[in-house]
Formats: sequence, C-alpha cells, structure tokens
Amino acid sequence: MQLSQPAIRVLGALMEKAKTTPEVYPLTLNSLVHACNQKTSRDPVSDYDDDEVMAALDELRDKHLAMRVDVAGSRTAKFRENATQEWELSPEEYAVLTVLLLRGAQTPGQIRQRSDRLFQFAELPQVNDRLHKMENREDEPFCLTRSLGKEPGTKEVRWLHTVGEEVLPEEASQPDTGSLDSAEPVAPAPLDPRQPTMDEIVEKLDRMEKRLQELESLLNELTP
Repeated sequence: MQLSQPAIRVLGALMEKAKTTPEVYPLTLNSLVHACNQKTSRDPVSDYDDDEVMAALDELRDKHLAMRVDVAGSRTAKFRENATQEWELSPEEYAVLTVLLLRGAQTPGQIRQRSDRLFQFAELPQVNDRLHKMENREDEPFCLTRSLGKEPGTKEVRWLHTVGEEVLPEEASQPDTGSLDSAEPVAPAPLDPRQPTMDEIVEKLDRMEKRLQELESLLNELTP
C-alpha cells in the first residue's frame, strides 16, 4: 500500500471527522478541503485545492478506502472513509492510525495525548502494545506501523504509519564546534523552578489545538 501524500491527508481527515464531528459526517468536498487544510492537528499544514482533494478521493475509492455517499434530496455528494471495514481496524488501531496519518511520526506519549477524542488509552503501555501489534498484524495489511527509533536527545521512540511514504522533518543541523576531543564539556544551566515543564507545555498546546479545531469545525458548518 503506497498512498500519495494528498490521499494520506484526505484519509486521515475523513477518519478524524467521523469521530470528532459526527453531526456533519459524511463530509462534502468543501468541508473535506477545509478539514485537510486546517491549521491545527496537522503536520505539515497543507494547502490542497478542490481538484487535488478530489483526485485523492478517487485514489482512495480505487483502493476501497473511501466511499461517495449520495443523500436523497441533496445535490451535494458527500464522502466517508472505508478503511475501518477494508482493513478491519479495531478502535485502538483506528485512533493510532488517524493520528499518524495527520501528524506524521509520533512518540507513544504524543499518540496517547493526541488521540483522546478518538479513543481513551488508559495508560502508556497500552499504546506501546498496540503499536507493536499494528507492526505485526494477523490480517491484511499485515503491517500498519513501523518504528523510526529515538528522537535526538530523547529516550522516546517515534512511530510512523506504513500506508505511504511520509516526508520526515529534517533534523536540525548541528553547528561545527571543531574537534570533539578538544571540546570542553558544558554544564547544563540550572532549571528555573518557576518555568513550566515540557510536558506541561505540550499539554497546554494540545488543549489550545483542540479548542481551535472545534472552532474551525463550527466555521466549516457555516460555510456553504
């Protein structure tokens, strides 16, 4: 399975909105374009137009991963995801895959925090267990995730989906400081107890993203 970048984003957006805004699901083409290009919960942020999203939908429909829904009395076609049925996804797999499709490589901790509107993981080991099971599934596709190893400077392992080639963020280049043998170790600066921890910052940003996403969904409903 090698989906294009637009198809990956469209599938992720359809899967997300099915759970977070069921009252306006399935999505019209206009709503789906907004969902793909929203500024929150997306990495990277995209700028797809109607034709690109429609082409991505055709790609997904050819692979039986999306469906067109014609509502009686309405001239506007709507679309829904079909990966749940095609791949026989469990609720846990659905949540993990949606986050990876929309945000790219993630650590288990990030997946747990960012999937809470899709599935409530009780604890972090549950996420790790699910990621490994998705890496070795009994049903097709037999592999939905793969490990990318640890992030630079951290102990956490990043994971990525396997349904298409993702563009990984470039690692920040390190300045040339000369020979390592001649470099003197620099003691880390003491932590300011008044400053928030990284976990607190990430949690606050996630809350802000969720609120912005809710506002964008409301705006999409008002958009003709």
